[in-house]
Amino acid sequence: MSTLPDIDAIIAEIDDRGFCLVPNVIPPAKADEARHALHALLDAEITEQARQARTQRVGQIAVKHPVFLELMCHPFVLAVWKKMLGEDIMCATWSANTTYPGFDSIGWHSDYPYWSLQPPWPPGNFAGQTLWLLDDFTVENGATAAIPYSHKKGHPPPPETSNQWTDEGEIFVGTRGSIVFGHGAWWHTARPNQTARSRSCLLGMYLMPWFIPQEDMRGQLAQIAEPSELVQQLLCGKQHTPNTVGVY
Repeated sequence: MSTLPDIDAIIAEIDDRGFCLVPNVIPPAKADEARHALHALLDAEITEQARQARTQRVGQIAVKHPVFLELMCHPFVLAVWKKMLGEDIMCATWSANTTYPGFDSIGWHSDYPYWSLQPPWPPGNFAGQTLWLLDDFTVENGATAAIPYSHKKGHPPPPETSNQWTDEGEIFVGTRGSIVFGHGAWWHTARPNQTARSRSCLLGMYLMPWFIPQEDMRGQLAQIAEPSELVQQLLCGKQHTPNTVGVY
């Protein structure tokens, strides 16, 4: 692993432009390990709908292979988000996404929790997306793209332009093992895969603990024997749960 950039510099770039690409966070061999584990799940779980759409999402990966739990808890990732969002962050969703040859959908969007909020969105930092490159990302194989400064707009992409490419878009070209850190409100999309091979990434949304997680993280926590304190925190085991207020 190469020397990683200063965390303050990463956060400053996220705050300013909405995202930051950090190369070579893990060695290619570790990215290959995760990709091989993912491809076994892709083969086992693929549906006809995924074949038709030329894209496949795999959820609940925290309990499907140890390498995914390891990367969810990666200390560099957590150092970035804890400094930006607070020590008590949790993981709202942790999944994998693969685009197959022929995938050509384009749709600018913002992720949860922002799509659940009525605009104008409140300013500030509430959530951050982590995109792990498990393949080398290229223009040709449908690398993720984002619009700089879109996280400051305070609303989702307008429906009339959400399916149109814009020259403002920045395509993330990088080697496997790299990470894109994205502000939770950024506008981003997957580009068409014009190659003969699939390309895959892992997606982890970290957020402040007063949001409802998007995925059933506690359900996954219940499947892990003797989880560490950190795993309990990230899988929402320490999040406040509603109770009945007593009469005094």
